[in-house]
Amino acid sequence: MKHYGDITKINGAEVTVVDIITGGSPCQDLSVAGKRAGLAGERSGLFMEQLRIVKEMRANDRANGRASWMVRPRYMVWENVDGARTSPGGNRKGEDFAAVLEEIIKVCEQGAGVRVRVPDGGWTKSGCFYADDGTWSIAWRVHDAQFWGVPQRRKRIALVADFGGLTAPEILFVRKGLCRDIEEGEKAREEAAGTVGGGIDGASGCAVGFPLGFRAENTKCYAEKATTVCNGTRPGFTCGVIEVFENHGQASRYKPLGEVSETVSAKYGTGGNNQPLVVSIGNGQMGNITMKPVANTLDTMHDQQAILCGEPRDQKSVVRRLTPKECERLQGFPDGWTDIGEWVDSKGKKHKEADSPRYKALGNSIALPFWQWMAKRISAQYERTPTMASLFDGIGGFPLVFSRAGVVPVWASEIEEFPMAVTKLRFPEE
Repeated sequence: MKHYGDITKINGAEVTVVDIITGGSPCQDLSVAGKRAGLAGERSGLFMEQLRIVKEMRANDRANGRASWMVRPRYMVWENVDGARTSPGGNRKGEDFAAVLEEIIKVCEQGAGVRVRVPDGGWTKSGCFYADDGTWSIAWRVHDAQFWGVPQRRKRIALVADFGGLTAPEILFVRKGLCRDIEEGEKAREEAAGTVGGGIDGASGCAVGFPLGFRAENTKCYAEKATTVCNGTRPGFTCGVIEVFENHGQASRYKPLGEVSETVSAKYGTGGNNQPLVVSIGNGQMGNITMKPVANTLDTMHDQQAILCGEPRDQKSVVRRLTPKECERLQGFPDGWTDIGEWVDSKGKKHKEADSPRYKALGNSIALPFWQWMAKRISAQYERTPTMASLFDGIGGFPLVFSRAGVVPVWASEIEEFPMAVTKLRFPEE
């Protein structure tokens, strides 16, 4: 796989054309945990660079004689935080997501004047726009990683654009009835969405909501949660029972998380008590857990000490933080995916092995199981071996799931050095 750097320096007319292009443009300006600067923010505004490359690539393909549904890339996949649905692009929540849909529709309509209106009730958790003449479709849905095989709360938007047909909703949703007669989803699964209720000005299309209930064979809820945070990840940690706690260092408190972890964050490993704690109990019984009456001095570079009280003669107890390997498992990556040892950046500088860049890269990545399911459904649209490219590639999550689905990764773009080093190791240039 070819590795490119800065997305702003890529010319879509010059790189190898592909069938599918993926990208999770930086979400910090859209996240509820960020400053909510929206698409006007420097980082999340890179979404427009993603669309620029798509437009340039499609224009070049047309110039080379392709037309209609054959123009590549036919599919675009966009991933972002759920906060993108409510990010206020102006005076009203949801205007940023309306702008995202609007710009994608302009690609479909080749620059026609389009205006997408925010529905009165805001954007639902799933929906689609499509052309009445069947020439394009766009679908989106919010999914939570904990329902797809990893014990982590991680809500994300998945958006698929089909620039050549009506397959986008067929890829993201599963029919449980006849056309236009979709059964209500299982209430125990993800919440069903209602009708979108918005509209498009200046384009031929409409919007419709789809329920998010799925049959068991499609939800991918594996019975493997107990092995994600596990014994023996490091020498000495071979205890019997494991509990995970959300760590609030500044407030000197903690909260048990049960079977589902909090969202893996890029801030793990950077200090400031921002990692959950893992408590391993040797004899299978929970002991008393408390904070010391007087904590050591806190600063932004060190994690607070957490104390596990108990009788050492009766049980062996330790308190530790999630390891990088456990974070890999929470995201669905193979063990050791980010464990690359000493590495060299693009400028030739050598870096020693460290956990901090692994935590950050994993926190910025994707939880794989849902995307694996989606990749298979896109790949199934082809009677040949399709190709793909990954923008804002990170540690190669999208190339990994698509390659498992029979799609060939051709090139990727990333600017951060450690994620590039990981991807170059896992997907070397031929």
